[in-house]
Amino acid sequence: MAKEDIGERGEWLFKLLMTELCGRPDPYFRPRFLGEKYPTFDFIIEVVDQPSCFFFVQVKGTTLGYTVKENRLRVQVNQDDVDLMVAYPAPTYVVGIDVNQNGVGYLLSVNEPRDNVASLTTQFPIDCNALKDLRDEVIGFWSTRNMVLAGSRFKE
Repeated sequence: MAKEDIGERGEWLFKLLMTELCGRPDPYFRPRFLGEKYPTFDFIIEVVDQPSCFFFVQVKGTTLGYTVKENRLRVQVNQDDVDLMVAYPAPTYVVGIDVNQNGVGYLLSVNEPRDNVASLTTQFPIDCNALKDLRDEVIGFWSTRNMVLAGSRFKE
């Protein structure tokens, strides 16, 4: 499979994971693809029942499997992308997708300064519990901020 095909499959599998219903009538999240030209991030993700709450994700798909010693997914995020993620004034994450298996993805927060991601921890698999926790984390982040632009010079 060509590298481009692996990445595209990873993005489709990511969308399936993020829109899992988890016993609810609606999913927790609404993924929106940002396009090939958008730097660093692949998706902006809205919280379905609170659309003012959102976060950004870089998706990394792989067919390379896992490291032997620590069972980490073989995907990488370079230091420039890590630094850009940390600088964003919104929650940011990397999601690694094992494209050899349906429904297998892992989440990593990249909101604080750190080194590049040489391989991705499998400590945070994306399942219904993780999706609920992620939703709560993102809502918690935005609920502590006043995001109203008051006094704009362009208002009537």
